[in-house]
Amino acid sequence: MPEQPTAISLCSGVGALDKAVELLTGATTAVYAEKDPWAAQVMAALLPGVENLGSIDQINYADIAARYPNVRTVIAGWPCQGISNNGHRLGLDDPRSGLWRNVAQTIDVIRPGEVFLENVAALKRRGLDVVSDHVNRLGCDLYWTITYASSVGAPHGRPRWLGYAVPGEGVTIEVPAPPPTVEPVTRLLPTPKASDGPNGGPNQRDGQGNYYLPGLAVRLDENWRAPDLGHDYAPAIHRWERVLGRPAPAPTTPDARGNLRISPAFTEWVMGIDAGAITRHADMPRPQQIKRAGNSVVTLQAVAAYEALAAAARSRHQTAVLAA
Repeated sequence: MPEQPTAISLCSGVGALDKAVELLTGATTAVYAEKDPWAAQVMAALLPGVENLGSIDQINYADIAARYPNVRTVIAGWPCQGISNNGHRLGLDDPRSGLWRNVAQTIDVIRPGEVFLENVAALKRRGLDVVSDHVNRLGCDLYWTITYASSVGAPHGRPRWLGYAVPGEGVTIEVPAPPPTVEPVTRLLPTPKASDGPNGGPNQRDGQGNYYLPGLAVRLDENWRAPDLGHDYAPAIHRWERVLGRPAPAPTTPDARGNLRISPAFTEWVMGIDAGAITRHADMPRPQQIKRAGNSVVTLQAVAAYEALAAAARSRHQTAVLAA
């Protein structure tokens, strides 16, 4: 019987990207690297007994390759702060987003059969050239696309860049986004953000005057409408309930003074994270729970993207074989 494939997960967050890869390939996470203590707490509960390497810029890669010789998959959703449109837009020159170079080093040492990558959509114009060059120089083909979480039923847009690399000729190919798997809705919630936790007040808005998710949540009534805004979010909420197979939790909880504020369980649900994966950790402060959810990945979005990318890779390989 062939060995079950295993993976090394870098910048793991709360394991949502790992789950996508496991659903698609069967590869389980054998070792991971997550330096954030709250996210690491979630990972430890999800993967008891699995080693956490900590910060990826402190890893002895040769040692990891020797101790985990059966790892054939690399998973990495590295930090987006320098790439995101909401930051200073330094791209991979930002020390946080620059951790990509450690991801590339891992690929170089591990020499995996498959690499699964994720970042914000702005990577297309703020770092993709560097990522592509590194991957290609390592002898891998890079297939990438940009998808929206709403295309798999999530009640928010959340555009994300997804990449899939395999050993090949060293080329980079953009793949069309997979078609939506659900019926469209006219009104979506704001996309959750990591900053919704520590900085998410009920009156914060974006540059166009639209409320961020914490502000919208406190304006939703029991029918998922925001009467003051004239918006109806019920179709988006109910669509995601059908996809996940579980009802939406209440969007708000009261604070000590009785004022409503966004519920961590609601953010967790909006992101499609398993119920309680984050919120069962009672010692984790509420803002940190919201931040971990907002910083995560919509697993079903990643699965759909990786399926399309892997299919494109197989098709190109088969075409090359037939032409040989």
